[in-house]
Amino acid sequence: MKSRGFTLLEVMISLAIMAMIMATVMQTVDQTRLAVDAIHNIMETENNGPRIIDQMREDLENIAVYDVQEYKVFKGVNRTLLGAEADQMDMLVCSRGRTPVSVPGIEREVFAPINEVGYRLRANPLRDDFMELYRREDPLVDDEPFRDGTYTLLYDRIVSLEIRYTKEPDVNPLWIDDWDSEIRQTLPFAIDIFLELEVQPRRSLESLNILGANRARLEFNEVFHFPERTRFRFRNRIYSTQPGAAADEAAGAADAAAGTAAKDGATEGLDESAGGSSVGSGDGASGSTRGG
Repeated sequence: MKSRGFTLLEVMISLAIMAMIMATVMQTVDQTRLAVDAIHNIMETENNGPRIIDQMREDLENIAVYDVQEYKVFKGVNRTLLGAEADQMDMLVCSRGRTPVSVPGIEREVFAPINEVGYRLRANPLRDDFMELYRREDPLVDDEPFRDGTYTLLYDRIVSLEIRYTKEPDVNPLWIDDWDSEIRQTLPFAIDIFLELEVQPRRSLESLNILGANRARLEFNEVFHFPERTRFRFRNRIYSTQPGAAADEAAGAADAAAGTAAKDGATEGLDESAGGSSVGSGDGASGSTRGG
């Protein structure tokens, strides 16, 4: 019996079918790769810029106006680096720190309730067209609250960071580039933060047109307003201690003064004492109101 192989036509048909299958598989793989690139770009866009802005806003919202002996609480400095805006901002923040510290008499490390916080930029050592943004934190508040501490990298592809300040509300506010609360003895009415960064370079040419993922450099703008009660408390030194402690102390003083007045008010000889107690009660009540 004579053996018979494939004819040329059969081989050509088989190759054509295999080519069609491979083309379909490669098209699916390529579309998956484009989708992954687009998702990566969108995540970079949604995560990094808003994350940095949210961190700054959180620190500003918790700025310390209690237990402050001087007005040295907030300072913004206008700086340029690599020909771009590279402003820095420092403040005292009344919130739980991220760096534990050792305290004499306590066996375990604790987190300080008041911390020095700042934002600094430096040149990217690997790319001279970008800057690195760091958040500074120092739980040991001292006479130099705008220096030293532990630096945490927030992002390494910053194009520019511009921070401006205005003293009072206006239709066309006058923005200035620097602010020192120790000199001005007040906090700014509003802070304008402009951040420009570039997303990580994981983009194919085709994926640039998917879901608007073709924006390599992104701009973020945030205007933060200090509440007027915060500015008033800081400007007028309403609180000398933490609000809870001040309220408890004032309430105790008022109760004690009221009790003394009720006990001694029956005799004329103690009218002056009662009057003195009344003054003490008034101060205590005022202190309680301020503490609230």
